[in-house]
Amino acid sequence: MSLLKANSQSQEHPSLSATLPPSADSTSPAWVPLLAWATRRFHPKGTDRFVRALHPPGNARPVRTVLDYDQGMVINIDTHSFLEWYIYFYGAFRPQISKLLNRMLRPGQVAFDIGSNIGMHAMIMANRVGPAGQVHVFEPDPHPLGRLKANMNLNGLANVTVNQAAISSRTETRQLFLHDDTIGNFANASLQAANVGRSTTTIDMKVWSLDDYVAANPIPRLDVIKLLAQGEEWNALQGGIETIKRHRPKIFFLWEPSYWARQSLCLMDAVRFFKELGYATYQVEFGARRPVTEEIPMGQVLLAVPDRL
Repeated sequence: MSLLKANSQSQEHPSLSATLPPSADSTSPAWVPLLAWATRRFHPKGTDRFVRALHPPGNARPVRTVLDYDQGMVINIDTHSFLEWYIYFYGAFRPQISKLLNRMLRPGQVAFDIGSNIGMHAMIMANRVGPAGQVHVFEPDPHPLGRLKANMNLNGLANVTVNQAAISSRTETRQLFLHDDTIGNFANASLQAANVGRSTTTIDMKVWSLDDYVAANPIPRLDVIKLLAQGEEWNALQGGIETIKRHRPKIFFLWEPSYWARQSLCLMDAVRFFKELGYATYQVEFGARRPVTEEIPMGQVLLAVPDRL
């Protein structure tokens, strides 16, 4: 566990122009930055299919650059990775969640990012809570973890506690199945092999229950949890009941039907779990916010909110 300190590198990358396409340190064709400049501003229906045909994620000639990001920050980009490819062409990954985090968080608050990947949402959290606040991130996969640390240093975000660890129902050491390099997806490492999709390299990984982590690392408050843990969401919630009861954070969590089905769980199990804790569960990622009242076939990030709010 380490606390990232401000890094002089954050002053070495001037903000990229808001009106001109950024240059790219890459072997990709010269027209790719121009395409990305356009798609970050305009992406009508069919854009994604068009972009994937021209320059798909995992491309052998990736773009590697530093890109303007959220609220004046910048982010490292390597389009060999699907997630960074998506940010490069569209400006954000799960943009509605980014917007909600910006609206919810205030200076001095505390947020947890479980399954942080390259830190695209942790950066927003850290920026919003400011020096008086805290962000605790959990990312077990070494590759995105390195990218996460570089992004925090690039922006001088010193209020972030970085944990190379996973969150589940209890504290132990488990095997982590690393991401599948063959598909350019550096976001699918999992404690469950079936959720990666093929046989991959494994490493031993520290796993915390949320309650044990908070007991070992006391916090004054907890305002928001973002829980995108590649199929471990339900288990993470079970290991964090006391923390949830005590701090009553807003909780973003990933509903991915195939992941939950492998544990014989459905979405209504989550809705009932939160209702027993005095929470309501909402769809927020696509369209207007609305209560979850039945099963949803499409994977997405949902939001559980304490009833008192």
